Amino acid sequence: MRLLPTCREARERLTDYAEGSLSFRERLSLRFHLLICSACSTFYKGLRSLPGVARLLLGPEPSPEAGQALEAALRHLRDHRHP
Repeated sequence: MRLLPTCREARERLTDYAEGSLSFRERLSLRFHLLICSACSTFYKGLRSLPGVARLLLGPEPSPEAGQALEAALRHLRDHRHP
């Protein structure tokens, strides 16, 4: 990555940036790009909000009991399937 990445290069690396898997130089370069590029900064903010949006849409994880009940129901359907 060059000193200042293009928007395309920046967007391709944003997931790595969010996960902390870039080198110090890459993080610094990308951070600088985000400071001066409002389009990529907005894109990154949207990317960071996705886990929260997914939690809102999907709701809480089912309890272990719910998972066991679902497995039992599926077993029952499999065992009593008619040809």
